Amino acid sequence: MVYANSAIGDEDDCGVVMCIPQNDEQEPWTWCVIANVVDEHEVGVDHHIGHGTKIFSPGTKVYVSTEWRTSLKDDGGTLFVIGKARKQWRMVGMFIPRNRLTNFRVGRVFDPRVLRRMAKDCRQSVPDPSEWGWRWWGNDEDAHQTVIKRVEYFSQDGFSLPEAGAEDD
Repeated sequence: MVYANSAIGDEDDCGVVMCIPQNDEQEPWTWCVIANVVDEHEVGVDHHIGHGTKIFSPGTKVYVSTEWRTSLKDDGGTLFVIGKARKQWRMVGMFIPRNRLTNFRVGRVFDPRVLRRMAKDCRQSVPDPSEWGWRWWGNDEDAHQTVIKRVEYFSQDGFSLPEAGAEDD
């Protein structure tokens, strides 16, 4: 570790010393849209309440890909995500309806398991976010701005219709 008195450490406005590990090689990371699987939602023709999805349990953190399809008939389209499957240790990828996800946010991904799964989707043997162009976001400033815009888009509730009988005064 390197501390505040050296060239790499720094002290923030509150006087707290921030420690920055000094590595010869930078750890790979990428920007990503991160979301959680909803807890309860209506399922089927009888509209019973379902918890999570068939693959993901409620609250599971998922990483959203750049690949998505939009359609008004399925409440905002489907998104390709990866996350930890129910009762398993492995990371799985699948398309999931947008209305099954909540709490969209911007994040940096450092988890080696997630990065390996992203690299596998891009046909790479070793994760290299600078070469992910078409399916995952990357780690440059353009990718960061794109992720911010996509989070704003996914966070809006433009696919909900006003309830019957609800009128504005």
